Amino acid sequence: MLVKEKASTDDSVFRVNVNDSARNVVDRRYILCEAIQEYYIDSHRTDLSNTIFSFAYPGYDLSLLPFVKTADVINLHWVARYQSPLTLHKLLAVGKPVVWTLHDQWAFTGGCHYTGGCKGYLEDCSDCQQLADDPFHLPKAVLDDKLALLHAANLTIVTPSRWLAACARESKVFNGLRIEVIPYSLETDVFIPIAKAEARKALNLPNEAIILLFGVENAKEKRKGFLKLKGAIQQCLKDRKFMELVDRQKIRMVFFGHPSDEFKKIGIPMNALGFLDSDEKLRCAYSAADMFILPSLEDNMPYSMLESMSCGTPVVAFDVGGMPDVITDGVSGKLAAPGDVNGMSEAILSLIHNPDERKEMGANCRRKMSKDFSANIEARRYKDLYGELTKKPVQSSGIMEKVPVATVNKKEYPEAFSRNGNLTVTVDNMFGLHFRHILEQVLLKVFEDGVQSWRRKLEIIRADLKRKGRELEQQSEQILMHNKRIGDLMRENRRLSLQLGEVRNSISWKITMPLRRVSIAIKRFGRLVTPPSRPRNKGK
Repeated sequence: MLVKEKASTDDSVFRVNVNDSARNVVDRRYILCEAIQEYYIDSHRTDLSNTIFSFAYPGYDLSLLPFVKTADVINLHWVARYQSPLTLHKLLAVGKPVVWTLHDQWAFTGGCHYTGGCKGYLEDCSDCQQLADDPFHLPKAVLDDKLALLHAANLTIVTPSRWLAACARESKVFNGLRIEVIPYSLETDVFIPIAKAEARKALNLPNEAIILLFGVENAKEKRKGFLKLKGAIQQCLKDRKFMELVDRQKIRMVFFGHPSDEFKKIGIPMNALGFLDSDEKLRCAYSAADMFILPSLEDNMPYSMLESMSCGTPVVAFDVGGMPDVITDGVSGKLAAPGDVNGMSEAILSLIHNPDERKEMGANCRRKMSKDFSANIEARRYKDLYGELTKKPVQSSGIMEKVPVATVNKKEYPEAFSRNGNLTVTVDNMFGLHFRHILEQVLLKVFEDGVQSWRRKLEIIRADLKRKGRELEQQSEQILMHNKRIGDLMRENRRLSLQLGEVRNSISWKITMPLRRVSIAIKRFGRLVTPPSRPRNKGK
């Protein structure tokens, strides 16, 4: 694997570094591209979507690496902000069979990863619905570059869902190419059902309640549909039987991830499990639930759906993306019409009020995952595809095998490796022909908008400094007043101390003088009354 960022310790995964000799040029080009990303794209997004929108340039040139030269097949995955149309064209020109596994729609759009229902990619993306200020039609230029550099290439497209495959077939970029559907898989021997009582005890959840489970990575992302989810739960609260269960503490909402604070105001007992960082914790969460609710409005094939079903927990979802590929309505879960809040509410209530149906659906979920979505099945499909493309059929035993990993000798190719053992590559500093036509205009707008943005930021900073200055002046005045008050108190204390000393002296004089006179008088009186002492008789 050749990756831009490496998070594992796997020796077969190599992180690519930029060649130091080109660092200055690369840094300048990256600054320009980051500026375009921030000031032309990110700062001008519409309300249609807030899912990431990625500028297509620059890209890492991998075409000269020994790994690529010795490979039988090149399999691209999520390459946005890593590969550009130009570097992809260079990879295709190496002459190896190339498979591109799509995980969203970016590969065939002008930059959006999910279109929000827009069909602009079928034509030219000239009037992008996700950019509010796009006078130079940046997405169109990017899409035109993809068309010029990728269309009709020796490229096989793989999608995990039939929905994404249909989108790719309709697109201008991939129209006419071979497109295969190979669904995601998961470790069905890891995500296995656990007894609900055991799972709930591990998570400190009530054993008798009906648990509605949700997974939230970013509740603010519109396509994830959490406003629809909130509406569906509020609709459930209008159901008399549901409200009776709520009043008796028999309904509980459980989240993993980071839920929005809005859900805490719904009025249903809620448990937030936080970020679950292990398969074991996820398995407990899915097994503890009576249903998993997935309100996505756009999605390829979410892993949370597969994990829940593998743990024997039915899923309620909208009929979008890859959901109908996996969920059979009424058999392994419930599907509501896209965005239909009432339909999702009815699906939730149906499962809540029919425990036998939930149990049967859970068993169906587990059977389906074991039969159709184990890792062996996905691996075999890819091996068969690779074998067909290379005309080197691979015998498959149906058992997951450890495949030998291609290696490159560092001594044989010293120029390919940096000092820390990572691969070194160059960054392609060029733009595609169509984007070059608008580059100067785009950069001028970026600099103008950037200056205005920094002016606004500077004004905010100045206003903040003024506010803090006024607060500091007020605090200084208060300190001066306190210091003055302390000085006054200290002077008053000294004055009172002096007065107290004078009083003490006066009292002492008035008391001690009479006592002294009395003492003298007693002594005088004693001498008058005391008889003279008799001389001792020394003879006796």
